[in-house]
Amino acid sequence: MTNQKRSFSFLSSFSLKIIACLLMTLDHVALLFIPRGSGVIPTDYYVLRAIGKMAFPIFAFLAVEGVYHTKDIKKYLLRLAVFAIGLDIFGYIIGAIKGIAVSQNPLVGNAFTDIFLGVLTVYLLKKKNKYSLFAVFPVLYAFFSTYPISVQYGTLFKADWGFFSVVLFITFFLAKELSIWALKRKALQEGIDERIYIDAFKLKYDKAFEIIALVTTELIFSLIWKINNTAFVLPNEFIPIGTYSTLAGLFLAFHNGKRGPSSPIIKWSFYSYYPLHLAILGIISLFVGVLSPL
Repeated sequence: MTNQKRSFSFLSSFSLKIIACLLMTLDHVALLFIPRGSGVIPTDYYVLRAIGKMAFPIFAFLAVEGVYHTKDIKKYLLRLAVFAIGLDIFGYIIGAIKGIAVSQNPLVGNAFTDIFLGVLTVYLLKKKNKYSLFAVFPVLYAFFSTYPISVQYGTLFKADWGFFSVVLFITFFLAKELSIWALKRKALQEGIDERIYIDAFKLKYDKAFEIIALVTTELIFSLIWKINNTAFVLPNEFIPIGTYSTLAGLFLAFHNGKRGPSSPIIKWSFYSYYPLHLAILGIISLFVGVLSPL
């Protein structure tokens, strides 16, 4: 029975990172090389971006895992902040050189900002003390990162997924906490040592609650869209393209709870991949993509 369970859980955190990086790359290829225009969405743009949207929930899931397992949360947050700021500086420079309006510049506002805000929120909530109240600040930043202040500049604060991302991080955090609570309650009911019960069933419970968290977040924003399809808290192109991010739950279902290959080189390779591939694609796009002169 144990072997059968293992056969259906074959993706380590390392494998999920590889998958998320590949999905993200497809998303950015579409964003930087296929003109969106107006009216009907081009099929190739639609397909690539729909597939690519599955990347962010995987990154968010892994980031929440990082909050629970990192040895130094402050260094973790610092790394995220440095990459987020550095990428935006690059985007602003490219925009200034090419005369691209900030609101139309796909290189301004990046996923590192969303992940930094999400990790900070989860870290503060996880404290479960007076400091948890400070979680309101990253939540407010994410909220106002979707509020446009002008046609030329767009939003005052810059992020990629905006308010959606921090809500997803919060629901993933709640999934973690509810999973632990449910396991302890079940162990108490059955008169089993909770440590033994948690070791035996934690992965199963975690995956179930995490997938529910992802679907719930998607449903919340789909409901917002149904009520007001112009609501500023909706991620860009949430309907219809963004909703495909729900399919990331298929990958989470196969997570085996293991870290996989790990070393400083691997860690920094993953950190470096996002800015490097975005910089390379962005520069190429200046000549043959959507950033090139019309």
